[in-house]
Amino acid sequence: MTFMLTATRRTTALALCAAAALAVPFWAAPAGAAVADEPGVLLFITVTPSQGGGAYSMRLTCDPDGGTHPRPRSACEALHEVDGEIKDLDVDPGACPRNYSPVDVRVKGHWYGRTTSYAKKFSNDCEMERTLGPLVK
Repeated sequence: MTFMLTATRRTTALALCAAAALAVPFWAAPAGAAVADEPGVLLFITVTPSQGGGAYSMRLTCDPDGGTHPRPRSACEALHEVDGEIKDLDVDPGACPRNYSPVDVRVKGHWYGRTTSYAKKFSNDCEMERTLGPLVK
């Protein structure tokens, strides 16, 4: 009798697994639906002064422009000019005061399907803003 109950339980379990496997394609969203809702660009930007205090983070999306970034349109335009290569940004080249107050900038995310990351320590806010412009302002 024990054998019969065990065999019945196994048969029932296999039937439920098969039914679930067959039903998943009907419950899942179409493959293109998830991609259509995602922005073309999603970046997480963190700015941290080495002296402490004043650190901030923001989320930037492009296509559509948005996120928690205060000026997403300007930031996205600057990034489009360099095809998302943050290291190539040099928005406002020029002289900065020679004071040393380091600022760390980290950016991680994706640019139209390509994973991207950037990390740099700038000598001060001026150097950071002249290089990265609207991405960090």
